[in-house]
Amino acid sequence: MAANGVSSGACAVSEEEARSEAERLLADPRLHVSDRHRAFLRYIVDARFEGRSDTIKAYSIAIDVFKRPASFDPSSDPIVRIEATRLRESLQKYYAQLADEPGARLDIPRGRYVPVFVERDNPPCLEEDGELEDVGLPTEEPTQAASRPEGRNWRHAIVGGAALFAAALIGGLAYEAASPTLPDTQKPFVALSINASQNDKAAGEAVMEDLAVSLARFGTVRLKSGASGSRVPSDTMEQSFYDIKMRYAEDESSVSLWWQVADDASGEAVWTDEERRPVAAGTRDEAMRDLVFSVSRRLARPAGIINAIELRRNLPASTIGNVCVLRGEFAVEQRDDAGLKAARSCLAATIAADPADADAMATLARVYVWIGRATGDDSYFGRGLELANRAASLSPSSPRAALAQMGVQYQLGQNEISIAAGRRGVALNPENADLLAKLSMVVFLTGHWEEGVQLARQAAEIAGQPIRDASFVMILDEYRQERYAQAVFLARQVPAPDAPTTVLKLAAIARLGDRPVTDQEIAAARLQHPDLERTVAAMFSGARYDSNLRDALRAGILEAGLKMPELASNGAM
Repeated sequence: MAANGVSSGACAVSEEEARSEAERLLADPRLHVSDRHRAFLRYIVDARFEGRSDTIKAYSIAIDVFKRPASFDPSSDPIVRIEATRLRESLQKYYAQLADEPGARLDIPRGRYVPVFVERDNPPCLEEDGELEDVGLPTEEPTQAASRPEGRNWRHAIVGGAALFAAALIGGLAYEAASPTLPDTQKPFVALSINASQNDKAAGEAVMEDLAVSLARFGTVRLKSGASGSRVPSDTMEQSFYDIKMRYAEDESSVSLWWQVADDASGEAVWTDEERRPVAAGTRDEAMRDLVFSVSRRLARPAGIINAIELRRNLPASTIGNVCVLRGEFAVEQRDDAGLKAARSCLAATIAADPADADAMATLARVYVWIGRATGDDSYFGRGLELANRAASLSPSSPRAALAQMGVQYQLGQNEISIAAGRRGVALNPENADLLAKLSMVVFLTGHWEEGVQLARQAAEIAGQPIRDASFVMILDEYRQERYAQAVFLARQVPAPDAPTTVLKLAAIARLGDRPVTDQEIAAARLQHPDLERTVAAMFSGARYDSNLRDALRAGILEAGLKMPELASNGAM
């Protein structure tokens, strides 16, 4: 079968014909199927044409289509196999109605769920080498016609029988956990080493120890014990190794840390930098702490240097494990619809492979929040809360779990519980400026203006640079107090501002009343963010605002000439 989603060989249809048939079929009222069968069909068709055939598994279908929890076990719950059988029967009846009408036909081969497109006057194509099998998943009941398989079908029947027997033996193991086809990744290993002058040696060793603790708290890397260069044996998973070499120095006025990240396999230096902090009277320990926090954040935050390198690895979209978590976090931060959709599948597969993966659960919870907001389906929020709570139970100190709990509970309108989760996460991870910035946003939007701004400033101080969420809070506070010129000034200080910050800046410029400047700024903004109205909707859809702030935002956005959605004053964010 061709990779483009159509059948190959004698039954071949073009990709254009296959896509056309899929859309025609889904829109045809003669196809009498339930809403969830239609959703099932849409799901597998979209995945096939988006090049995600390897994600079309019983587990992902159960999670995404039939709303099963992340603990779903295909070996004990046959929902997908049952519904797939019913859908095949509906398709068979449907195409029988078409009689001799020419065109393509969509088939769903038994024992798997990847759709195949063939000419209607041909029998279903035989499966070809290289296709993914539902290995480990109990196959469906064979029909009478299939009871005496021949040729290639005979070979597949034996494989299916062996899989069924194996599944019966291992019982509760989920399909994806047993599948060898999905590349898996682990968190990268890092090895620390430090040099310092004789006078600074003790302080340097203390800095390295503190940095190790701080890196570990981010939960995105694993620390390698032993001397740098003694490579840790890897298992069957994809594994990266990095050496971090440092040089510590101090004088009467400052403390500094030079550091370099090198790829252990190639020895190539992938990043080199230096951090310095001033030392006032009696603040040496504080300066050293700030130095450690800043370096650890730059190295190990989800969007930090090491994880940015991990994200750039040339790995398949179906990759599970650590890289899938990083991709999911990136999609959430970018509000990327396609990325969220892809992350949902690989995160579900990651949890199936490791039911104790708290990072995957927390990230999937955040993905569910944004999918729920985009689709208007509130059921995603309940599923997200379940995952976030499980992540926090498995890893109580995890900043990812705290972030997930804070976000989902705020979305559900549980303000105080949300803030408590954020505070607990910050207390356990004081160097995590990004988590603190998220907390500042929740605190501010719940009406605690001064505290929200204070937390935002603390986050920026820890990071040593502007942070998106913290900057947004401070800009929004200036806007709230009608200090529009100061709001514009702060917005211009944000490097590479995202679309929401840009929209807020445009609203502030519009409130200043200079129409020519407003038009000029809007034209420039559209070059960077073509769909500003969609950004406005994403910013405010389901968000909770103080009524005065809501009215002020509405006025500025309308004056800027952007379409303004209805803002909820009491809804869940």
